[in-house]
Amino acid sequence: MSRIIMKRSLLSLLTTASLGGVLGTSVALAEDGGMSLAEAVKMTLELSPSRYIQQAGVNQARAGVTINEGVFNPTPSAGFNVGQNSAPLASVPYAALANGPFSQMLFRDSLGNNCSPPSPTCLFTGYGPGPDTPFRYQNTDVATFHAEMSKLFQNGVSASVGVLNTRIIQRNLSTISRPNANNAQVSLNVNIPLLKNRGTTSAAGRLNAARKQEEAATNDYKFFLTALANGAIAAYWDYRLAVDSLAIREASRDRVMRITNEVNKFVTDPDPRKEARLREQLAQVIFTAEGARVNRNRTVNDFKQFMEAAKTNFALTLGVPPEQFNTIRMPAEEIPDGIIPTTADLNKMRSAWRKSALENRLDLEAARQRQQAADFLVKKAERDLYAQLDLSGSIGYQGLQEGNRFDDMWNAYGTNVHNPNWSTGLEFRYPIGNQVARGTLDSSKAQYRQAELGVYEKTRQIDATIDINVGLVERYIETIGKAEQASKELKDALAAWKRTPLTDPSAILGMLQTEAQYTESLLAILGIRTEYAKLVADIRFKTGLLGKNGDSMEDYVINFSEVSQLPI
Repeated sequence: MSRIIMKRSLLSLLTTASLGGVLGTSVALAEDGGMSLAEAVKMTLELSPSRYIQQAGVNQARAGVTINEGVFNPTPSAGFNVGQNSAPLASVPYAALANGPFSQMLFRDSLGNNCSPPSPTCLFTGYGPGPDTPFRYQNTDVATFHAEMSKLFQNGVSASVGVLNTRIIQRNLSTISRPNANNAQVSLNVNIPLLKNRGTTSAAGRLNAARKQEEAATNDYKFFLTALANGAIAAYWDYRLAVDSLAIREASRDRVMRITNEVNKFVTDPDPRKEARLREQLAQVIFTAEGARVNRNRTVNDFKQFMEAAKTNFALTLGVPPEQFNTIRMPAEEIPDGIIPTTADLNKMRSAWRKSALENRLDLEAARQRQQAADFLVKKAERDLYAQLDLSGSIGYQGLQEGNRFDDMWNAYGTNVHNPNWSTGLEFRYPIGNQVARGTLDSSKAQYRQAELGVYEKTRQIDATIDINVGLVERYIETIGKAEQASKELKDALAAWKRTPLTDPSAILGMLQTEAQYTESLLAILGIRTEYAKLVADIRFKTGLLGKNGDSMEDYVINFSEVSQLPI
């Protein structure tokens, strides 16, 4: 009778210890100011190296816009040059050289013969050609200044306005035959394409495509930020799962340690024969308790390594350098509880999530914008198949100022101006075979087809992932219910040990086994809720509802309520 009472006391003590440890599974953080989920996401967006790699794609697309905009920038040009010309001439009449610097005085006598002074019969009769005539070349020094402003418009029209100023200085002819001159010319030129390069479709096709590519790259970058946030959330919950799991394992180890200690106290007796008898009777209990003790210690060590691995993975996701891995704070947010709906219209969810993804997914919008960019290039290539037929026109005036002063060169713009100069005409050009244009069109159509298939494939992927997530939600609804029911039954079974009279040592073995199963059920529930919390964030990510992007690329915010509730 005494032995039965002692067994009941032992079982009562062990059961009380077990229930007290198992029921308290929440983990209180040792340090104050643990890292919140919002802080983890913010740190990831700030430190992740992959973010800057993705951002380089935006910069590259923006550079493409700058390059194509540069084609339409006004372009000024100016220049100054000097030179010397030697132009061949026809023979020059003597009369044109009279009194010139290259003529000589003529003297004749009464008979008309040439003579030389001072003979009294030798009289001056006029001027005649000098020894260096007749001249056959004109040598001139030329100074030219020109300035122009040209502009290509996005409708294909090009225009330019320019001035040309030329100064010609005579070197070996008299100013009577060819005076020094300062010529000035002002002109406005316009070229209007009638076929190829006409309109914004052709002239600005590449620019419009580049702008769409920039929009697509920006949306891809914003979507990448949501992907980084989703990864940070998953790593955050994995780290929290590891911390909570370790706490549950440590509590289980402590309970088993207390059980084994009480068993040892129970079998210890001053009388060696009585102690031997008790050890023999409880040999299986002692063996099982000691085995459980060893197993719990080993499991705790394993989960410490698991927690360190989760911490390292979390640090990698955050983007912190290796030397700061050990400084990562523990998660402050607890794994959301009670967020799994017991009943849900999954078909309604599936339709709502697909609609949301098609409307909000930035990567899908980027794929559509790339298709639009390719369409711009196709339309340009189709227009460029035409022949080039341009209508050109020019109008201007000329001025002339004679003189050797330096400012005469500039005064020519308003001197001796007569009627305006103008011209107009048509220019036709078409390469035989037109292979460049045809090849460009084929290439553009291929790019468009690829972009079109990219949109289609992205849509298929969205539909597939949403179907998978709906199935996961359904599985978690079913699994969490079973896990919670099993945990409740194990909890009740443990409580029953205290109320049921136990007369056999096998009852202790049953209690140890039930306690182990109850611990595993708590871990299973924790794991299910962790995976479900990650699934909620992933569904919001895949439906385009994870966080909010502002007008700026860096304007991205997220709050805890968004990642703890399914979008309905």
